[in-house]
Amino acid sequence: MTVNGRARRVLRTARRLSCLDWWTLAEATVWLALARVAILVTGFRALSRRLGVPMQESTETDDDRHRPVLRRIRWGIAAVSRRAPWRCMCLEQAVAAKMMLRRRGIASTLYLGVARQQTGASIQAHAWVRCGSYYLSGGEDHARYAVVSTFAEGSPE
Repeated sequence: MTVNGRARRVLRTARRLSCLDWWTLAEATVWLALARVAILVTGFRALSRRLGVPMQESTETDDDRHRPVLRRIRWGIAAVSRRAPWRCMCLEQAVAAKMMLRRRGIASTLYLGVARQQTGASIQAHAWVRCGSYYLSGGEDHARYAVVSTFAEGSPE
């Protein structure tokens, strides 16, 4: 696809977005940027104090009222992460999702996990966010990781 063709496709897509879509993209951009800066400047130890109560989990019960909001946040974070000029890996995405949910008063759990690589002794880390039974970020392959830490809003609902 040529540059002109790609630009036309992007413009067509942009025209179809609603005001709420644009707001979600803007919010996701801000939270992803803030997450990246916080990780770089303060480090994870300081950041973790803002993620919730350590070693707590939110309820796994779904609240169907939240499903459209969860989908929208997941979409926004994924869309911005693919295009942002800075690093938007699983930790940045998880922090952004957690903050977007907290702003809306929706309880969630941020998980940190590790897994051994098959080709040696190296360890791979991963972060993901769950709200009810819905995974907003990093949930595709979370089962391969052993959970080492969780952060949630106090005791389960």
